[in-house]
Amino acid sequence: MSAMKEIKLISSIRQLAKYAVLMACVGLIGCANDDAPEVLEIFEVPDALNGADEESESAVGVAALSWVAPSTRVDDTALPMSEIGGYKVYMGMSADELVLYQDISDPYIMELIVTDLSAGTYYFAVTAYNQYGAESGFSVIASKSI
Repeated sequence: MSAMKEIKLISSIRQLAKYAVLMACVGLIGCANDDAPEVLEIFEVPDALNGADEESESAVGVAALSWVAPSTRVDDTALPMSEIGGYKVYMGMSADELVLYQDISDPYIMELIVTDLSAGTYYFAVTAYNQYGAESGFSVIASKSI
């Protein structure tokens, strides 16, 4: 669990433009039923898609997130995708004050593009939950400055 797994860019993000990985996080803590997503990445979005232009100082930002579904439980037993109910993405202006931003009830969706972010630093974490609603702990927290 402590080694980073290779990430393949999802096709919809690849279609947006060329990205530079800003942060990849591993070493996650799970709960009794499921482990947290194994990697959370934030990608840089090109200025043309980010709402930025040279004449505007009030441009909004975008954060493109992707993660890998957990493959094992906390006790190191296999976790099949059929037992993952979905993911919850948390966001905040402080790593200590994350609030639920979006519940993704499809376990095969492992990406989220957050739009309309004003200037500042945003913190993100993802949890996984099983088909009964038991939720893992947070992934390692990733941040993005706009």
